[in-house]
Amino acid sequence: MNGPVRVVVIDDDDVTRVGTVAILAADPTIEIVRSGSHEGAAGPWDEVDVVLVDASDHRRTDDHFPGVGVVQAIRADRSGAGSRCTIIVLTGVLFDDAVRRRMREAGADFYYHRSELADAQRLVDVVLGRGERHPVPEPADPEVLFRLGVTERTQVNEGVAAASELELVSGDARLGKRGSRRTRRREAFNGRARLSPVASTGRPVDRAQEAPSLPQIDRFLRWATQIRRH
Repeated sequence: MNGPVRVVVIDDDDVTRVGTVAILAADPTIEIVRSGSHEGAAGPWDEVDVVLVDASDHRRTDDHFPGVGVVQAIRADRSGAGSRCTIIVLTGVLFDDAVRRRMREAGADFYYHRSELADAQRLVDVVLGRGERHPVPEPADPEVLFRLGVTERTQVNEGVAAASELELVSGDARLGKRGSRRTRRREAFNGRARLSPVASTGRPVDRAQEAPSLPQIDRFLRWATQIRRH
């Protein structure tokens, strides 16, 4: 590559972001194009080679994984530039299967725990592509996914988006009593999420049904959007 590697840093933690930028900017082969929070992450991406994205923010009240939306936005860049960026995910919840699955769906390239890149030289090497890089891993506990109704055909990120748009949350009074309106919302949700309906035990339901129940959707959303403390 001719010229410096052009990098964007996205992190909601001001101290971490400023420190990361300072370390990378000190290397003459790296150019920091811009940096900012998840909310402020925006293109253009046509002059960007590497995007370093923090995956999670436990302070969020809706979705603890705003980094997923950033990765999706980059990959959806209509100019095609987003497909050429190398996206490196940093996370403090390395073993969280939800963020692994969601980042794989979103199209992230590499995945690291923050502690793995705490050394300045290691951080620079990963950004520059020196040495071994860690691809986004598969979820580690397929049994948990099975009990949630998450299969290979499930689109977790689409399910999270659909539930928000449809205001489909278990126990929400706006859904009203059992009836066609609530059923239509569940069906619309699953047209995008593609969950396999399961009972509260995680076993397949006794009778055939097209859409998951509200409690199942609620369990799915808590898994998909909330950081779990191990």
